[in-house]
Amino acid sequence: MNTVERTERIKSLVKIAVAILRRNDNGGYLDLPEGGRVRSYEFRFNEMALSLRRRVDDDAQEATLIVKFDGEKVLGASWTVDGFTKRSFKPGGWEKVLRRYSRLPVLRGIQRAPVDDRPR
Repeated sequence: MNTVERTERIKSLVKIAVAILRRNDNGGYLDLPEGGRVRSYEFRFNEMALSLRRRVDDDAQEATLIVKFDGEKVLGASWTVDGFTKRSFKPGGWEKVLRRYSRLPVLRGIQRAPVDDRPR
């Protein structure tokens, strides 16, 4: 796998992981001791753990994604509005699991209870 293929593979996996996180966690804000805020998303299902942190208070909006499979870090990516700044990737069977999770209806937010917000 050459550098371009590796980068494209990482990009596609990052998109899948971020989509899973946004569908399944409302996220929250963390106040940093040195000042500033971070938007945080967490997701755990079976052996997969996803974590996304995005700085809210700077113009670059740096984001960091960590994917762990069976407790081992298999994907780490940091990016800004200008593109990736750091990438680490360990190919393996976890990629198929991540893709499968992105297709599960319960993890796609489809089976949530309907909300009846009609005035009574």
